[in-house]
Amino acid sequence: MDKPMKGWKRIYHKLFRQKDRMSEYEDLLKLALAKGYRVMSLLEWVQQAYPKERVLLLRHDVDIDVRGAERMFEVERRLQVHASYYFRHLTMKPALVKRILHEGFEVGLHYETLALEMKRLRLTDKKEISPEILSLCRQQLAKEIQDFRMAFGSMTSLCSHGAAWNRKLGMPNYVLVDESFKKDHNILFEAYDESLQGRITTYISDASVTDNSAWRYGKSPVEAIEQGDSVILLLTHPEHWNHHFFSNVRKLWLSFRDRN
Repeated sequence: MDKPMKGWKRIYHKLFRQKDRMSEYEDLLKLALAKGYRVMSLLEWVQQAYPKERVLLLRHDVDIDVRGAERMFEVERRLQVHASYYFRHLTMKPALVKRILHEGFEVGLHYETLALEMKRLRLTDKKEISPEILSLCRQQLAKEIQDFRMAFGSMTSLCSHGAAWNRKLGMPNYVLVDESFKKDHNILFEAYDESLQGRITTYISDASVTDNSAWRYGKSPVEAIEQGDSVILLLTHPEHWNHHFFSNVRKLWLSFRDRN
């Protein structure tokens, strides 16, 4: 993948050069179905004991674009396939979450509990993250899970958000979610669990127009499907697929805010 754009060049491309890619997304799902793939959420895959032949897992990390998430959901609903949606608190639109759950999709927290605490404390080194800080963050995450369930009902999985402060200190949010935490709070899996990741044949993530809309980790989903890869996980971020000028202005502001 080419070197990412920075500064004003990045802003220009995000505002004026990004194309709407929803038809591309729909064509991708239609290709998978035509090739005999079972398209499903992570939860369905786990509940069905990890089927290994021609499976396409759909995971959406809804970082900043709620409208894009809604449009991707509508595509999937029309094609009668399910996906896993992970919402941050700032993107958790209650009406949409309820709709997605009502249609049998999976919804969970794209949590950033540790990142927010590192940011609040303005930590400069991961050595400053004490057991007391981790304990407090686990208590906070437990409350977030409880609040979600009170608002929307069941939630069986979590997915760590890779915030700027996680990257800065080299400490992911998912260090909070060990086996004991999952057991105590009835969490079936965390999306980055090694036991889950190890069963995936091909892991693919999208990228922004500022990264030339490339595919991360080796190959495109079309290549993986055409080659008949067994278990493909496609991680997408709706902001890379949904284009609207004023929406993109807001998304750029949220991206800037996340870095500070």
